[in-house]
Amino acid sequence: MLSIKQIWKYLLAIVLTLTVALAAAGCGGGAAASSSAASKAKSSVAKSGKALTVRMLDIGQGDACLLEKDGKFVLIDSGDIEHRDTIVALLKKYHVKSLSKVVITHPHADHLGGMQAIFKNFKVEAIYDDGMPSGTASYKNYLKAIKANQIPYKALKAGDALTFFDGVSYKVLGPVKVIKDQKGNSDFNNNSIVGRLSYGNFSMMFTGDAEKEEEASILADRGTLKSDVLKVGHHGSRTSTSPDFLRAVSPKEAFISCGLNNDYGHPHKTTVAKLEKAKVHIYRTDRDGTLTLTTTGDGYKITKER
Repeated sequence: MLSIKQIWKYLLAIVLTLTVALAAAGCGGGAAASSSAASKAKSSVAKSGKALTVRMLDIGQGDACLLEKDGKFVLIDSGDIEHRDTIVALLKKYHVKSLSKVVITHPHADHLGGMQAIFKNFKVEAIYDDGMPSGTASYKNYLKAIKANQIPYKALKAGDALTFFDGVSYKVLGPVKVIKDQKGNSDFNNNSIVGRLSYGNFSMMFTGDAEKEEEASILADRGTLKSDVLKVGHHGSRTSTSPDFLRAVSPKEAFISCGLNNDYGHPHKTTVAKLEKAKVHIYRTDRDGTLTLTTTGDGYKITKER
């Protein structure tokens, strides 16, 4: 039989063993928690992604949107002939040396006109348009420059898709079909490239000068239209942004590119009224200057130049 002294020694040994074991478990648990927190932090960073910047440039009565991510740039439209010096100065301001992609939504001068200066001042790695030919000198010179510089070229149509940057896709929704004007000629506005950009949970609709007729064809094609931001068609003209199209896109913000006191009265009051009725926040280059949107794919921030 054990003596009382031996029993106490035995119990003391058990207590010491348990104390050491619990301390070790506590340290191990702390390390596991720290490792888990680090994993969560890494996962969060990977999910949020790097910043995508979309700038609607203040170039007057025309369109030019500069997109930037990971040190690369994409340009959607290039402004008018009279904007050539302005577009070059703005691209240099944002440290552009080359453009990985250029998208010309349609061959009207206020979208295509700046390309001659862009070809002279920047490297263009690939170019896309709607394939609608024009007889203007600016269009002919544009084609000559593409050929002379051996720039990869493709005409886009509904169903095509481009990867602008890592994680940033551009799904082409229009033109769905060739739309003719009343004289039977191709209607440049209504054959504009319309595309939906998506990055993570963020989306933005780019519409060129698409009017109600092209909007209707896109609606009939039943693609995904809902977007956080709408680049309002045709500079806010009454000919665009039909109630059905606006309802389908259901944007929170609207970007309008137009010149101060322009001769067309853009944006038209009816378009502004529709956007206001839908409780869409309106941004305008004539009033706000260059518009800059930044997003990591989860939420976004918009700043105005003035």
